[in-house]
Amino acid sequence: METSVLNMHTPATATEHTVTTTMADQVLSRHPGLSLADGQQRLSSFEATSEPDGLDGMGDDATGNVTTFVDHVHASLENDLVETPSLDPDTQRQIDARANGLAVCKVQVGTFYRPGTAGPPSPRAFSIEWEMDIQQPSMAWVRLESYLKQIRIEMVDPAKESAHYGIILKFNNIVRMFTPCDSGERCQFLCLHLTSNRLLKTTDICFDLGTPPVFQKEKVHDPLDGSYNKQFERVGELCARHGDIAPYAYHLRVVLCDDNDHYRGDVLDMFSALCPVAAIRPLIRYVTMDAQQEELFSRANLNRVDEWIKSLGDHWRVAFQVEALLDNGIAHTRDVLKLKPRIDRLISRHGSIATEVMRYFVQAAASRPTEQPLQKCFEATLQRQLRRPPFTVPNGLFFCHRVTLSPTRLLLEGPNTSQSNRIIREFQGYEDYFLRVSFRDEDRLQYRCTRDVDGETLFRNRVGKVLKEGLYLAGRRFEFLGYSCSALKTHAVWFVSPFQHSTKGWVTADYVRNNLGNFEGVIYSPSKYGARMAQAFTATEASVKLHKSQWSEMPDIKCDDIVFTDGVGTISQGLATMIWQTLRGSDSDNSTSAVQPTAYQIRFLGYKGMVAVDPHLEGIYMRLRPSMRKFDVEGNDHAEIEIASAFGEPNPAQLNRPLVSVLEDRGIPIPSFLKLQEEAVSSTRSAARSVPLFVDLLKNHNLCEDFWVPDILRRLNRLGFELNPGNPRKRLDTPFLSSLRSSVINYVLRGIKYRARIPIPESYMFPGVADEGPAYVKMGFEDVYCLPEGKIFACIQNSRDEEPTWIRGPCIIYRSPVIHPGDVQRVEAIGKPPRNCLFGTLRNVVVFPAQGSRSLPNSLAGGDLDGDTYEVVQYWPLLGLQPQEPAAYPPAEPYKLDRRSTIHDVCKFIVEFINSDNVAFDNGRQVMFRRHAIPHFVNVTTYLSDQLEGGTLNTACLKLAELHSRAVDYLKNGRKVTINELPWTAALSQPDWREPEQPNQFSSYRDHRKSPRALGWLYRNIMLAEDRHPHMQSGWNDALSSALWSLVRRRLHGRRPSTDRSWLDSIYATYREELKYISTTYSLSKTPLSEEELVMGMILATCSSEGHKRERVFAMNESLSFLLRATRERLAGESREINGQLARSWDAWIYSQRVPDDDSESQFGWHSFGLIALGLVLKNLVRVGILRR
Repeated sequence: METSVLNMHTPATATEHTVTTTMADQVLSRHPGLSLADGQQRLSSFEATSEPDGLDGMGDDATGNVTTFVDHVHASLENDLVETPSLDPDTQRQIDARANGLAVCKVQVGTFYRPGTAGPPSPRAFSIEWEMDIQQPSMAWVRLESYLKQIRIEMVDPAKESAHYGIILKFNNIVRMFTPCDSGERCQFLCLHLTSNRLLKTTDICFDLGTPPVFQKEKVHDPLDGSYNKQFERVGELCARHGDIAPYAYHLRVVLCDDNDHYRGDVLDMFSALCPVAAIRPLIRYVTMDAQQEELFSRANLNRVDEWIKSLGDHWRVAFQVEALLDNGIAHTRDVLKLKPRIDRLISRHGSIATEVMRYFVQAAASRPTEQPLQKCFEATLQRQLRRPPFTVPNGLFFCHRVTLSPTRLLLEGPNTSQSNRIIREFQGYEDYFLRVSFRDEDRLQYRCTRDVDGETLFRNRVGKVLKEGLYLAGRRFEFLGYSCSALKTHAVWFVSPFQHSTKGWVTADYVRNNLGNFEGVIYSPSKYGARMAQAFTATEASVKLHKSQWSEMPDIKCDDIVFTDGVGTISQGLATMIWQTLRGSDSDNSTSAVQPTAYQIRFLGYKGMVAVDPHLEGIYMRLRPSMRKFDVEGNDHAEIEIASAFGEPNPAQLNRPLVSVLEDRGIPIPSFLKLQEEAVSSTRSAARSVPLFVDLLKNHNLCEDFWVPDILRRLNRLGFELNPGNPRKRLDTPFLSSLRSSVINYVLRGIKYRARIPIPESYMFPGVADEGPAYVKMGFEDVYCLPEGKIFACIQNSRDEEPTWIRGPCIIYRSPVIHPGDVQRVEAIGKPPRNCLFGTLRNVVVFPAQGSRSLPNSLAGGDLDGDTYEVVQYWPLLGLQPQEPAAYPPAEPYKLDRRSTIHDVCKFIVEFINSDNVAFDNGRQVMFRRHAIPHFVNVTTYLSDQLEGGTLNTACLKLAELHSRAVDYLKNGRKVTINELPWTAALSQPDWREPEQPNQFSSYRDHRKSPRALGWLYRNIMLAEDRHPHMQSGWNDALSSALWSLVRRRLHGRRPSTDRSWLDSIYATYREELKYISTTYSLSKTPLSEEELVMGMILATCSSEGHKRERVFAMNESLSFLLRATRERLAGESREINGQLARSWDAWIYSQRVPDDDSESQFGWHSFGLIALGLVLKNLVRVGILRR
């Protein structure tokens, strides 16, 4: 059929070819009616015609005909064309009129620095570390590509005219653009440039960048590689000399040719005029700044620094920080070498604290004011640290050094406190020889590329070379060791530097791997070989050691090929209690009322999975299953149970976008979602008025847990304190608590609007285990209750003092993320356990039947029982689902070699896995795909379901669900999903619910259509207003201290608070310094995290990568929990006597009330320290029986 398309906007200078390609790119690829149902259909074609306008271009009357080989065109074609995202035509014409760009004479790469003689307020200068001098103005251009939100600098290498290069500056990476004026003159900076026997006036623009730009080289096509669509390839350097300085200098200075004959006006005026048109930051004019070739990163200076670093010898942690000053762009070589006498003196005089001083110094130097000299920053840090004891990590943790490898540089971080693993514990005392290495783009997000840019070559060469050859850092050579599966999903692995162990001898990566176990069963599959070794690198906590007589292996419960106990075993009640006591003994957490877990996720020798309490097992005993055994470990009489997770209480269940889409397509009406959302919004906003409501909000969203805020508020509320009481002396609010509450409410409301993160009443998240009844029946036991097919058991107990609650009646159950419509199933909960069952004592887990025609966990998005969690929902409006069979995909055979795998094969798999996981952009449309990123398959399916007929039941969405199932297993079976297997779909218009959470004021204009589906209704149903909290002059109400003191003195028998504050000064100073370190280290920008964010346990800033933000939040909370544990242990003191601990916590509370009255910087840390002290006071009052739990 043929369709006429009218009113298509094209550039004023467009040719018929331009019109044709514009239509094909902007309309045809977006239209759902023209998409292919399968790969056998023929593509649509388009031909454009237009009348010339007499100005060497096409007129505005272009028309075109579409020829498409489908039965009909979707009825929305007319609306779809009207809603095509584009810039305003007048705006587009202004940019297209300057499409040829501005001519460039020189491109210079360097760094900003403050001259040695300069003092405040002397200006910064620009050091030219590398430059390309363009011989002809026609050989280099600057172009503003507004649709791609970037500036492109194109160059032809004068030494080799066939070499074409590009430098890409993303708008959001430009901190400032300015044109300098030398010697403080208020005029345009002019110089003369001799080219083609004529003098040209030139002017320069400096680009202050947040991260290095993207460097590209025009691709020379190999006729055999089939990559003719790749116009450029990404490179790490423009030439060898640029490669020497690229790891350290990345800011740009571009010298423009100011040719009045060519531009018919001032070139700076022209560039300035383009900035608002392209929605980019404005150009700052007349900034005083000199530019000189200072050679701050010359090979000679870099060699001097390297020689000094190597001379530090055993002080490797200090050497790491010196390296960080250079690699992280904090200082140049001259500044670093000026610090050498001070750092050498630090080591000789204060060797015991040298590493900690340097750790805090690097953090302070990175965030210092630009006018503060590096030496003054160092001295200030040193004086602070000399007055306080060093920060030590609690048992089971270690200081982890981290490195990020980007296309041009190394970024160093830490050391940060991290949970240990089996390998780190085995080599305790040698942790500095282990290194966590991540492979990321320049902004620390995952690698990204566009379809017309070959990014794979650079990635394979850079990452593959480091994995196979190792890397040199701070005088040591590190080699690849291994990874955990969860870490590899974030593109992180472990390296080790060979070292001499006191008892094990010379330890190398091969030595460590060879002693992990026997991998003969998977040795021919590189992916499985790597995944099996990965168990040893999982972050775990040591617990109980078992003798080989205290554990055994029992058969799996199977029926034909169905394994009902995939990944789960059992332990005795006595062993469960021993594990719990061990975990509690190593943690000062607020666990006085915690429920003892009845299930744990473990690692043990070559086994992994879950173990749940079996009441029939006696003494100290554990039984595992073949499905849990991943490799063999021989010759161990004793082995340690490593705890990956302990499940003491259930988490609340929430809606999310993929779940809403599936439930809608299964028959849940839109009003049911809207009602649930309105109730959630109402209760969230009401939380500002009542302590119980605010505590419920915190618990429902797992906020402020590490600082014990929910328990603190709940206990104070029992004493009569409220947020808005009738009695002013019972007022609980403070400026900080008010700000915290406002931040929490804003965070929750934004989650409801932008992620459909809506709490579901009467719903919980549990780990899954199996009913052991059929196993006992098979062993000959009689009168044993076995869960029937379609039934589940779940018992909730939130605290030791509460009575358990048994879920009874119809439920829906699912495992996030859902993607296939059959990933949500309806089941029946049996309520109270029968007398003769095996699961009656289990708490806060969901028990699945071990009989039937199919494993229920496997029906829920391919789940198993090795630690997966499942949501159980009883909320009645969501239970009316239309029946839908779960997906059933045959397992893929692992990819195998015809020989034994080597570690180089594993490295090759890592490169392939990360490369396949790269993000690709379709020519700036932000239509992303990542072949094996699990969240991506889910997000794209949700996005397409909004626009394709049938929603998640559409064939394209069902195909994505199948590919998602395969992608889940790629990490283990090595079978990747190829791009050719992805369903062909149009680049559709954006639904309104995908509008950015924080629209970038410098981004280009883009339409979003009104979505008719549930997600669109939910998005439009909530309006967010700026939350304002009242300003209050005082801190905590004195009545609070009075009320608490009346309780405390009952136990202390009139003891008055101590007047000695020195021990508290020391504890608080250490706490505050580490808290500042955390706030700076884990921020997504150069602005430190607020104290409210740290107490919440959340980062409020938005990020283009939700996965990266989750990683930073997890790492931040990990470091915070360790800091809080150490601080509470120091406040409690060495004595375990309860009165002494109560007295010390009371002294700390009184100490925390002396909040400084000056700026907020000096107040940072006081409020959260007060929460720690207050939590300990209340906990100790509970322990002595004065307060209820």
